[in-house]
Amino acid sequence: MRLQLPFVSRRWHDAEVAAARAETDRLRDQRDKAIKDRETAEFTRGRILRQLADADSAMKRLYDRNLELGRRISRLTEADPEYAARLEQRIERLQRVGARLLAAASEERRRADRVQKRLDQALGLDHALIAAGAKWQDRREQKMRFDK
Repeated sequence: MRLQLPFVSRRWHDAEVAAARAETDRLRDQRDKAIKDRETAEFTRGRILRQLADADSAMKRLYDRNLELGRRISRLTEADPEYAARLEQRIERLQRVGARLLAAASEERRRADRVQKRLDQALGLDHALIAAGAKWQDRREQKMRFDK
């Protein structure tokens, strides 16, 4: 018996159905991924919007607080010129004290270097053979590394 058109073979029909199911599954997976991506984007967007709103309100509070503190400082310095003069005197005094401390530290460092040098001389640590021995140990350590 010979098949006539509109009849199709079972093999061709099964292949077409399998291809259609595969395409349907692919489209379904693509849809599910797109839905998941959209939900993630919406969640992330909401979180970022909340964080930005919090940061904006904190920035506005800090800005207002900064303005208020600036006004208070201006009122204090304008209302009390003696206060500003005292602050300037304190700054000058602190600068002089800092310079003295730096000079004292430098002098102490020089004194400690002189005392260390005298101690080395008293113990005989300034001898040329000792200096050569220090170099020998450096060379020997390097040799040992290469001998391994």
